Amino acid sequence: MTHAIDALGLDLRYAARGLRNTPGFTLTAVLTLAIGIGATTAVFSVINGVLLRPLPYPHADRLVSVSNVFPRDANFGLVSGTDVANWRADNHVFDRLEFVSHPDIVAMSGAGYGERVAVQHMTWRLLTMLGIKSFMGAIPDDDLSEQRGSPGVLISYEFWKRHFGADPKVLGQTIFVDTGSGPVVAVLQPGFDLFGTGVPDVFVIHGLPDTVDSGINDVRWEEAVGRLKPGVSIQQAQAAMKVRQAHLAQMFPETYKDVGVRVDPFQKRLFGNWAGIYYTLFGVVAFVLLIACANVANLLLVRGDARRKEVGVRVALGANRGSLIRQLLTESVLLSLIGGLFGLLLAFLGVKLFNFWAPAWYPRETGSILDLRVLLFTFGTCVLTGIAFGLVPAYRAVRTSLTECLQEGGRSTATISRHRTRNTLVVTEIALAFVLLIFTGLMINTLTRILRTSPGFASEHLLTAQVRLTGDKYIHASPPTDPDFNLILPPVEKFCDRILDRFRTTPGVEAVALIDWLPLLDGAGDSAQYASPGFTIVGQSASTVAEKPAVFREGVSADYFSMMRIPIVRGRGVSEQDTVGNAWVVVINQAMAKRYWPNQDPIGQEIKFDDSPEEKPRQIVGIVQDVKQVFLSEPAAPEAFVPYQQLSSRIYPGWTEARVHKSIIIRTHADPKALMRSMQRILAELAPESAIFGITTVERTVSESATPWRFLSEVLELFAGIALLLAVVGIYGVISYSVGERRHELGLRMAMGAQRKQVMGLVMRQAMVLSLVGVLIGVAGSFVATPLLAKFLYGVKPHDLLTLVLVSSLLMAVTLMASYVPARHATKIHPMQALRHE
Repeated sequence: MTHAIDALGLDLRYAARGLRNTPGFTLTAVLTLAIGIGATTAVFSVINGVLLRPLPYPHADRLVSVSNVFPRDANFGLVSGTDVANWRADNHVFDRLEFVSHPDIVAMSGAGYGERVAVQHMTWRLLTMLGIKSFMGAIPDDDLSEQRGSPGVLISYEFWKRHFGADPKVLGQTIFVDTGSGPVVAVLQPGFDLFGTGVPDVFVIHGLPDTVDSGINDVRWEEAVGRLKPGVSIQQAQAAMKVRQAHLAQMFPETYKDVGVRVDPFQKRLFGNWAGIYYTLFGVVAFVLLIACANVANLLLVRGDARRKEVGVRVALGANRGSLIRQLLTESVLLSLIGGLFGLLLAFLGVKLFNFWAPAWYPRETGSILDLRVLLFTFGTCVLTGIAFGLVPAYRAVRTSLTECLQEGGRSTATISRHRTRNTLVVTEIALAFVLLIFTGLMINTLTRILRTSPGFASEHLLTAQVRLTGDKYIHASPPTDPDFNLILPPVEKFCDRILDRFRTTPGVEAVALIDWLPLLDGAGDSAQYASPGFTIVGQSASTVAEKPAVFREGVSADYFSMMRIPIVRGRGVSEQDTVGNAWVVVINQAMAKRYWPNQDPIGQEIKFDDSPEEKPRQIVGIVQDVKQVFLSEPAAPEAFVPYQQLSSRIYPGWTEARVHKSIIIRTHADPKALMRSMQRILAELAPESAIFGITTVERTVSESATPWRFLSEVLELFAGIALLLAVVGIYGVISYSVGERRHELGLRMAMGAQRKQVMGLVMRQAMVLSLVGVLIGVAGSFVATPLLAKFLYGVKPHDLLTLVLVSSLLMAVTLMASYVPARHATKIHPMQALRHE
């Protein structure tokens, strides 16, 4: 044991001395490895923080998610507060069962102005179940706190410092947030970020029904989080919940018939859908690391050629070949470890860049970037990398004989073999770079096709602004006389009227319109959740909740369709005469007409939405062309448009959000910047305590709807660029070294009359052959790898011929450029110098 340690120490000292004596080689290799190891470690750090690291809560292994499963949706679905209350009853598998919503960007007032805040809804006991403590104030955890309508909100430590200036008197202050008001009862400790998308600002507390209820009018928009009792497995909990759900279906068939239930580990529910993206990125950076290894292996082969005489003499003097291989591998592993140290720094910066660069709704690394698992991963990567790129050069080096080393001008099969090894490594680099470039090309092609997709309306010369009406001036949340409903007060409609009147007389405004949610708006997916009530077709039998169709409903002004250039296919649009005192009407899109009236004319049919007891039957008076509502890459969903004057004031709480969010759109040919300032000023005058945001062009809104694909494209472009750069360096290095070895041959050719163009062609031909072989292997590899990217593509196949041709052409062109400089050097070899050397 002592002998082994002494031998290792001797090898390390020898390796360190050798690296110190060749600073150029060491610096190049360390930088190459730092890039590869750093990129790999950065992506692994994100995967570790999001997917692998246990959740930082007590008994995290017992935390589960309980979800509804609907027959019309193969995926698990959200739940309502009533679902959670009903599951709690007669429960034998959960210690706790709570609910929580995803953070939602709403508005808060109470300080004389409105502000956008990220709000999260939950039950009191969720926080205590997760071990979350308060920094200031108290988090109640008793039966009284579970009563429906429990008052009070909590704020995050970060929001307390940012908004309230760390004022210790914040407790007891009443603020109006989301759709209700309440006093601040506690400030949470820093860093509570359940969904990994950023620390919410405000936490709104809800109670649950204290008796089993049908919940037929509840909106399912929350997550159920439970903690299993000790000794209860997920399979046992699944079986128990299946029995409970069947019992509820017997009690309340209109709500629970055909609705299944699913129990999953909570961490899987939180981040499982993102695993495909993160593991795909990990595969991409693994390719970058392999290219870096091939580059360093080629450097070591070149360095080994320079040390052939030294190694040959040591072998001739009796040195053990196994000891020599161990010594050379020690050098390569030490080189890799040095690269890994710099790679850790790059990984730290890379994770910070990822958290800044990624869209806000991407789960991200929020804990310690360099925990023990990441350090072990980096160390293991360094060791394996060092062995991977050092083994072949070490083996080649010890095969050298003293006789071969002392040959000054000879050629041997060993030299030919070394050339093949170096060429093989370069071909590998080119093939790996080709696959990454194919990935990037497919994503760029996808992004281009998405941005060229028509949204269904004309976005040119349009400006928009978003207003989130906030405060008890607009909303009366769950009044004591009618606690099951929210009241939308008359100032909401008056605000809409005043906005239209004011902008119609504003200089530079050609037309103005209103809609609840502008198509393709950031967060449109969430808006669909808040504005998609179920409906029934008048004259047909009532459906169960599981079967009842839901449609995205928008309140619009009369000029909306004409201003947005949305064609009316049949019938008419919304008119100024469609007021609350006249017959209630609705305009539907083509997707809704095809889905629910496939073989009949929907004009004249009547439907009734179920978000309010005051809702009246609405006659379908028109069909408009489909508009992309959430993503340009998705087919248009069924959508209904109603006059904003014909919206009920007494509504179930879950539908309030859609009623107080308004998008103002104006058409203009004037200077957009000046008009945007006017929009800000006018809206601030008309709604001084409401949040005003998103003042921009509609064209920009449409472009930003492609953010997920743009982000993936940019990440792949970065890694593909690194891979291409490393491949260029590899090609340049091999061709340069080959020219150096062939100086005598090339000089002799020129002495025999070869032209400079012929010599240059000879050198460049070698590079092109390597590139062509690498491309052919890369094409075969891409047919295996690109199907992994298929779910992210739009309008392009994984084996797109145009992308294959363009990437192949790019690599061939880059090869020409990389080999041009060595080829030029070859033409400058003086024949007489080469002959004298011989």
